[in-house]
Amino acid sequence: MIILSIYAEVAKFYVYSRILFIMRKHIFTLFCFFLALFVQIYAQIPSGYYNTVNGKKGKELQIALNQIINNHRSVTYAEVWIYYQFTDLKPNGTIWDIYSDNPQGTPAYEFIFRTDQCINIGNEEGKCYTREHSFCQSWFGGGQAAPYTDIFHLYPVDGWINTKRSNNPYGQIDNPSLTFKNGSKMGINTYPGAPSVTCYEPIDEYKGDLARSFFYMAARYMFEDGGFQAESPMTFKSQLQPWALNMFMEWHQLDPVSQKEIDRNNAIYAIQKNRNPFIDHPEWVSKIWGGDSINPLQITPEALPENPKIKWFALTDNRTLKMTFTQPMVGWTAENPRNYYIGETVSVTSLHYLNDTLVLHLGGLFSQNVTYNLSIRHVLAQNMAFIKDTVISFLYPYKVEQIPLLAWTFDNLPSKPNTPNRIAADYHLLLDTVSEAVLFCDGTYQSSVLLSAPGNATELDAFNGTVVGDPRPNPRAGRAIAFANTTANGKSVVLKFPTKGYFNLALSMAVQRTATGFNSHEWEWSLDGENYMLIESTATCPLIAGDFVLTTLDLRNIDDLNDQYEVFLRLTLDGATGPTGNNRFDNITLRGVSIDGNSIHTPEKKSNRFFIAPNPNQGQFQIINRDIIDFYNTGYVIYNAFGQVIKTGNLENSLIDISDQPNGIYFCRILSECLKLVKY
Repeated sequence: MIILSIYAEVAKFYVYSRILFIMRKHIFTLFCFFLALFVQIYAQIPSGYYNTVNGKKGKELQIALNQIINNHRSVTYAEVWIYYQFTDLKPNGTIWDIYSDNPQGTPAYEFIFRTDQCINIGNEEGKCYTREHSFCQSWFGGGQAAPYTDIFHLYPVDGWINTKRSNNPYGQIDNPSLTFKNGSKMGINTYPGAPSVTCYEPIDEYKGDLARSFFYMAARYMFEDGGFQAESPMTFKSQLQPWALNMFMEWHQLDPVSQKEIDRNNAIYAIQKNRNPFIDHPEWVSKIWGGDSINPLQITPEALPENPKIKWFALTDNRTLKMTFTQPMVGWTAENPRNYYIGETVSVTSLHYLNDTLVLHLGGLFSQNVTYNLSIRHVLAQNMAFIKDTVISFLYPYKVEQIPLLAWTFDNLPSKPNTPNRIAADYHLLLDTVSEAVLFCDGTYQSSVLLSAPGNATELDAFNGTVVGDPRPNPRAGRAIAFANTTANGKSVVLKFPTKGYFNLALSMAVQRTATGFNSHEWEWSLDGENYMLIESTATCPLIAGDFVLTTLDLRNIDDLNDQYEVFLRLTLDGATGPTGNNRFDNITLRGVSIDGNSIHTPEKKSNRFFIAPNPNQGQFQIINRDIIDFYNTGYVIYNAFGQVIKTGNLENSLIDISDQPNGIYFCRILSECLKLVKY
């Protein structure tokens, strides 16, 4: 084999040229090589993503990788412009153009995202940037198929250089006919074994990037290249000609994976939901095409990451929908409006993801008393797992219907409460939850120990209550709890309660203050009873002494408190000026709006055991089994769009031919599965 015979020579060339090349590499790339190669390259690979390659080698490994990275999410050609802001921006915010960048110095020019998109390319460098198919359009047949918008080989580059490169191959040039400002060049290809045609040679720093793009194309489209050009100056359909494979293997070795490629790989994964395996694992190039292809790959399978789900959501006004997730999300994927769909007349107009809460602003023509469905997909969690396709339903318009959920009415509180003390809520509508509602004044959950003793030592007391704010159908004055004495200044009590199934929360209470009682209430919230956060505008203390006053602690803006099994509120008292001064509390009531009426569901997507390749096709295709199990005696039936049977057979025939049928849509039934195929 040509590859194996020259492999030793490639290795020798690599040793001698390595030192010189590394000296020319940017210092940042050197750092990335040593650090990223051993740490960062693997840090962002989704757990378990490559489990199925274990024990594979050579062509078998290439097929296994194809099964992992095929059927990616295809974006539109117009969307590619937009996604370059996530995939191809330099640290300074300019477009990362691999045809004009100069890592060894200051580039002659740089492009501004969007501003410098090509409209009129002109006849010189530096005018604008365009979208470059490194694997030329003419080689894969152009059109609107998956390769046309596959960002892994679609780079932003100088528009004029792109026209000069045209559909010429990459290669090695000894006597350039044209040299560009960063040192890349055009001329006759002099690489051993290559056809003597015009080619483009990038600078050394980006040769490995392009090589790994072509390795990706060879794996990704190996079963979908029926429409590819049979032979180009450097490819056979999706695969590389021997000279091009040899050259790219050299480039791959001489220009190691950089942090730029790692970041680009992760960003494209967040968009297309597939990865370039040869960036994640550069050593697999040799496992497929090089001298190591005789040794099976040995990896340790990993557990798959948990897919994120929507934890809570609610319409909070007529144009605002809020939601939280079970895991932290990658912010820019959560803020991508293309990941959400409502309908033709209404849409998501803007998004903001902050502190694990996503805020969606809605626009369009809503109808009254109509339930709308919001579809969510392609949103990525920080553990590199995607949310499953999910639909949430909400009723328009927004209505505030706060109802009492639980309350402390203190009717059975003794006149001198025992301490330390825990007081359970005595009015409770959330009986199906696993968490009780309790007031702590015994040191638990960072509450303080309040004393109840004769004379001036009393800090916890009880007095006659009130019907003010009583949520019960038959109000009763009963008792009221009292916090008293200057010795209690700075002390705290804690309320623990569930909010499961409710949002838009508020805590109302009847409060009475004596002349020398506490004049300061500070409220904090927590989800664990240990780490508390201050709630702003917590004016629940009456301004003047007198009768009971109904006050409210507004919790609607704290989304973290919604739909929880346990929530903690801590009240700290201050400002008492006498031993008998006190605040009396009665009918402490949690109110909220039911999440019922909103719903979340995840459409179950059937995972087919079979797929058709290539698809679309020109009438000849294979049916491939994903499970690699013997199904060759299994029959298939192919129908046309009118439901008429046009062909039957068994899977022992590797190639199925319907080229005698007109172009159109057909369906193939195998076992319980129905596959759609397109003939063109």
